[in-house]
Amino acid sequence: MAKNNLNQIPGATTHKSNRIGGVSELASKIFGEFILVVFSLLIWIPIYYFVIGAFKERGDIVKYPLLLTPELFTLDNFGAAIDKMNFFAALKNTGTITIVTLVIVVAFGSLAGFALSRIDHKAFRIYFAVIIALMVVPFIGVIIALIKQTVSMKIYNSLWANILIQAAWNLPFSIFLYTGFMRALPKELEEAAYVDGCSMFRVYFNIFLPLLAPVTATCLIRTGIGVWNDFLLSLTVLNDSYTPTLMVAVQSFFGERTSEYGLAFTGILLASIPIMILFIFLQKYFIKGIAAGAVKG
Repeated sequence: MAKNNLNQIPGATTHKSNRIGGVSELASKIFGEFILVVFSLLIWIPIYYFVIGAFKERGDIVKYPLLLTPELFTLDNFGAAIDKMNFFAALKNTGTITIVTLVIVVAFGSLAGFALSRIDHKAFRIYFAVIIALMVVPFIGVIIALIKQTVSMKIYNSLWANILIQAAWNLPFSIFLYTGFMRALPKELEEAAYVDGCSMFRVYFNIFLPLLAPVTATCLIRTGIGVWNDFLLSLTVLNDSYTPTLMVAVQSFFGERTSEYGLAFTGILLASIPIMILFIFLQKYFIKGIAAGAVKG
């Protein structure tokens, strides 16, 4: 009888369903946050481990590999790592490769994106489709052909071999982002400039270039991290007679019989600092650029 009376009360059923819906929404939110915490731990625990490992003595790392706090903090690893991996020479090589590659990728990527977004021609549409197709080709599948090309160009075992391959490999993604971003910009922006007699290059430099900060930051971060952390190409193109890049230099701490984990952790930490600074300064533009530029239409 009481149940029937409850059903006859106006709004009682609605209130009950709202309460159930609220509990379900809260449970879903808690579960989602729990998953995020788990994934965050999976990411941060290895980072914490190698950072702490940089301050551990070799004996602690070998004897207590899972110990999250060192028994004795030491800075000896930093001096030894810098000396053994020839850190500053490797830093110069890595910085040169990264900076020149970024300049090429941003300059040519933005110009190509401007042309593809503003010139409506069948050949340009085919070219853009080819660019998208190139983005899914695995690097390992073409590295031998690229290395043979550097040999025929007589630039093998030089920084330019690394730079040109990195630039060519990262250009499709850069063009893709810039094209999508500039297609979303209204054409009224440049129509008035064309009426005033401006050339296409002047429209690009005076009107479009100042608006490209978000997508440029995205290209800088995405390409910069990939080039800075590259190991395979640098190991292949720059042989033993050439000063290696940072990632190749870190490999020198791992031998066939023994490995110096403390020095390796220190080398990784030192190599990570510059690219982390780049990301901190440009992170506010990163998501904005991805969202604005990732348009295939």
